[in-house]
Amino acid sequence: MALLALLAACSADPGSTDSNSDTATMSPGTTATSTATSTATSTATSTATSTATSTATGTSTDASTSDQASTDASSSAPTSTTTSEPISSSSGSTGADTEVGTTGPDGVLGPLALDAMDALEAAVAGVTYPSESDYPWVVVGFADAAPVSEVNLKDVIAGVYVPHPGQAALVDRTIEPRTLAQLIDPLTTPQDWRDDYYKMVGAQYTKIREVLEAELVDIQVFRIGEQQGNVLQGAVDIYVLGATPDGDVVGMWTVSVET
Repeated sequence: MALLALLAACSADPGSTDSNSDTATMSPGTTATSTATSTATSTATSTATSTATSTATGTSTDASTSDQASTDASSSAPTSTTTSEPISSSSGSTGADTEVGTTGPDGVLGPLALDAMDALEAAVAGVTYPSESDYPWVVVGFADAAPVSEVNLKDVIAGVYVPHPGQAALVDRTIEPRTLAQLIDPLTTPQDWRDDYYKMVGAQYTKIREVLEAELVDIQVFRIGEQQGNVLQGAVDIYVLGATPDGDVVGMWTVSVET
């Protein structure tokens, strides 16, 4: 659901967040999934709850009436064109299209990628990225996509990308490469002024870094946004991606609002 929620961040006003959970499946070999932490109430953020339920009711009142079944479902598995409200916290989970197996031309994520996604989803549970609107992280996986670079990044993420209304399309957006240290060090480096909340955030991102470095190689950070002068502004997509030894790509994605 974090994806569902986060996808909404890309098509709705970026000032709202919500809380939900589910699994999102993208194009074959590509998954983006999330599970929100359970909360009794939502904070100063908008709530978008999407649950997938299927109910069938059969009613027979006499011999001449046959059973009738009805299904009422609202799906929380978004595609690249589905949008929803952002949520306040999330973790990722393996998409329904993936299964244990070796990577190859069939575009199925291998067991190493699935293990990495499981570990990363646990690490990002309840974690948001601090910006003008704090959005959750969504775990993503791309079969046989390594290596990822500025050259092929847009093609790799096309299956999970959602355009931002009023901003340039993906093909016209600027990519800023960053290192993992540039992304995480500002959140984890001890500072005298930091209170308990910032210390908690630091601990969360320390754990995320440990998982990324334990499960993946060639970890890269890409910021994708509309360039204004020398900086990216508006809704900036952040992808943290690394490779498994057998060639899959696993990582996490969020949106940073920068005006």
